Amino acid sequence: MKKLRKVLIVSVWALVTFVIGSCADEHLDVPVRDQVAETFFENEGKVQRGIGGIYAELTNIYTANLGTGYIGRGITIHPYWLLQGDDLTNSGNSNAAYEAFSGFSASDDRNAMMWQRYYIIVNRANFMLEQIEASAAVYETEGLKDYNRGEALFLRAWAHLKIWERWRKGPLVLEWIKSLETATNPPSEGFDMLDAAIDDLEEAATLLPDSWDISNKGRVFKNSAYGLLVKAYVLRANYADDYNGGDRSGDYGRAISAFESIDDAESTIIGVHFGENFDYRTENNSESLFEFQASINNSENPWLDNDYGGGNGSLGAYYGYFTDHWGNYGSGGGSVGPTVKLINAFDPLDPRLSETIGTNSWGRFNGYQFIKYINGERGNLLDNKDGRGCCAISSGVNTRILRLADVKLIAAEAYLQTGNAPEALAQVNHVRQRARLSTSDGSEAAAPADLGAVTMQEIMDERFLELAGEEGIRWEDLRRWHAAGFVDLGSWTASDFSYPNPANQFGFDVDTHVLFPIPAEEIETSALMRQAGNNPGY
Repeated sequence: MKKLRKVLIVSVWALVTFVIGSCADEHLDVPVRDQVAETFFENEGKVQRGIGGIYAELTNIYTANLGTGYIGRGITIHPYWLLQGDDLTNSGNSNAAYEAFSGFSASDDRNAMMWQRYYIIVNRANFMLEQIEASAAVYETEGLKDYNRGEALFLRAWAHLKIWERWRKGPLVLEWIKSLETATNPPSEGFDMLDAAIDDLEEAATLLPDSWDISNKGRVFKNSAYGLLVKAYVLRANYADDYNGGDRSGDYGRAISAFESIDDAESTIIGVHFGENFDYRTENNSESLFEFQASINNSENPWLDNDYGGGNGSLGAYYGYFTDHWGNYGSGGGSVGPTVKLINAFDPLDPRLSETIGTNSWGRFNGYQFIKYINGERGNLLDNKDGRGCCAISSGVNTRILRLADVKLIAAEAYLQTGNAPEALAQVNHVRQRARLSTSDGSEAAAPADLGAVTMQEIMDERFLELAGEEGIRWEDLRRWHAAGFVDLGSWTASDFSYPNPANQFGFDVDTHVLFPIPAEEIETSALMRQAGNNPGY
């Protein structure tokens, strides 16, 4: 997957970008799409390039992105998902709006870029779903056509889930956009987009392989679809009171069914050291369900675009905000570190503590540092440690997007809410057992001890520790728990968020900030979105 993506970025998506632009040009009478697509997808290998091109757009989310898209001002997009919540905090000024909420608006560049990136994934998936059927005759490998359809459906579902969860009423796009006439869609309503994502995942689970061979590690597989289904069903259950047609009890049951369809879900994580989930030497391990496949490009330039029209920029993941890199100081953006709340939440004997939080000598974050992706040897792939020069700021450590511990803990919620407390307890204790076994020498630590019974609060606390700083999960959790009535964010103060600055700078409004703003560009360019209006408060 890693070598494949480098080819894809400059080949297949040069084709697709040209096709999309050409179809919108009223001066072109030639049906460019048919000619180019039919010429390019002439064999099974070319179709694999197209499928890999959907994955390739993940690069433009997780790498540095210093000079791409809406972000052309030498800043990265990561604070957008790192800082809203109570697990991570920022030391600078230019990213203050994300953590303080005050000043976060529809004109925010990062917000617009994330919207754009998710919709690129959706459109690429739609394009390939069409091409898979049109190119059916070129397939030679048994089952591969179904696998490819499953991959495209999964990736479209993942992007639609992100859009629904963050913005709620983005346009639902289920066909490849070929012209200006089909480029404008109305905002989705209620559960429409979430329902569509669930439908895609249900189908993908029937199509994807149980696993891939070693040369294709990193591609999504059957358990990936079931794992994301667990999260999607619980998400819909959490918001059942907010929209007509909600079926909380039924969706918890469907989440459990999806969870119990995962192969070896009960025992898989026990054999995986907690730290191995963030290490390049153990990427795509048995706990992993979906990862961004980070690569190291020896001639990288993070100010170059990774898409059509330019040379390759960074292909690695970006974790520079967790370091003392000069950019954290010179740009005024500041580094990102653990909140006091997160530091104090860990039992000192919990082995996850030393894999999540370290110490620093910078004088920031009370002397602590967030180290999940840069602990020990993992950090040797960062910055100039291999002599790659001043601009080598990315890492070859894969970003873990979905892993089994996340799914187990969210399944525990579903079990508990349907009255099966013993099974909920079992899932939480599996995660805690793995934590105890994640010592440096393999001996079992004294903490965290197995629980004798489990409450919703204990599940929430366990997710806080296990998933801290990963993929914006904490803020997603808090908002869905608020919708379900498990927490009341309306009563949370700056202290509850572990906001480190004066409380009068903190501007969280529960009636506004549980949703992100529809980007101003979308409102301005779409009459249908403009008519619907932005989310409340923006």
